[in-house]
Amino acid sequence: MAQPPYKLSYPQLGNYDVPIRHFVLHGLGDDYVAPPPMTKRTIEIGAKYSPDFVCAPFKCMMGCYIEAMEKGANVIIQTGGTCRLGYYGELHEQILRDLGYDFEIFNITIANYKNIWGLFKGMKQFAPKTNLFKMAKALPATARMISDIDKVEDYMRQNMGFELHDGDFEAAHKKYLATLRQANNLRDVKEAYNVVMELMKNIPINKPEHPLRVGVVGEYFTIMDPYSNHEVEKKIAKMGAEVHRWMNLSNSVMHCPDEGTLKKLKGYLTYDIRKFPSSIWHKTQLKDISKYVKYDMGSSSVATATLAENYAKQGFDGLVHVKSFGCMPEMDVVPVLHNISADYKIPILYLSYDTQTSDTGIETRLEAFYDMIQMRKEVTES
Repeated sequence: MAQPPYKLSYPQLGNYDVPIRHFVLHGLGDDYVAPPPMTKRTIEIGAKYSPDFVCAPFKCMMGCYIEAMEKGANVIIQTGGTCRLGYYGELHEQILRDLGYDFEIFNITIANYKNIWGLFKGMKQFAPKTNLFKMAKALPATARMISDIDKVEDYMRQNMGFELHDGDFEAAHKKYLATLRQANNLRDVKEAYNVVMELMKNIPINKPEHPLRVGVVGEYFTIMDPYSNHEVEKKIAKMGAEVHRWMNLSNSVMHCPDEGTLKKLKGYLTYDIRKFPSSIWHKTQLKDISKYVKYDMGSSSVATATLAENYAKQGFDGLVHVKSFGCMPEMDVVPVLHNISADYKIPILYLSYDTQTSDTGIETRLEAFYDMIQMRKEVTES
């Protein structure tokens, strides 16, 4: 059994390790061990010790856990998901124990957190230095970090393909994340955001009045983690497109909680969050997409269909559907996307990732897709 001092770690998922680290340090009073950036080794280790039938995110997380414990982590955080990933925490734990690792797991998916007091008690077992006030004080800065990271990266995706000096946006983004890691409070977080947005808005760009617009939809983990999707958004943007992706933690979790989340929140919210327009988005998805979907297919699939149709209605030039190999909800939604593509005459590129996916193969398909939507746009506008 792991003993204090506790060193917590969370698997890589985009740049969300920055707010997680902030909450662990300032809200729980524990040390945080960031897994190394994902590499080929991460994937190879994860795949080596994972069952063949599981999805790529399971293997990525397994590799991250092992590399984090190699760096000294003794408590791993498992948040699960709304698909099979919600059941994977127990499997991760059993495999890691069979490999001989000495650790504790903070598995939010199986804990009984009916209210904030229950959540506090669950965290308290790994955070002897914390108290309810300390956790509550750290939450606003943590939430703001998540929201700001998403807004900064949204702006970057939509403009980096038109920068006059290659690398300007990425340099600003890297500097922003470094500053954010040093933030101690909400004031520091806000200041970092204001500085980076001013910097990015002053980066010289040559953006046409009507650029190619590409919407990216798909499965939660793979779409949010650049290494897992082979930086598909950056590659498309660098070809000269404005890239949009709604699916992130801010939109899918913080601003639009699902019915299950709402029930958990009910115990400690002083207002009915279900009356807020942003939070009922999930409930209206099936209604919005009822022409194509008659029932909830699970996880992100209905959101994928809804977002795809919304992008099509807005006149986007193309869509990219991103999923991990073996993701059943996203496989189920593919026929729906075919229908949307046919009805709105919008091309869709389908990318499925596993631990053997070739970067060269992805680039070849993206280049062909970009050339095709560019020619279609030229013909349409001529």
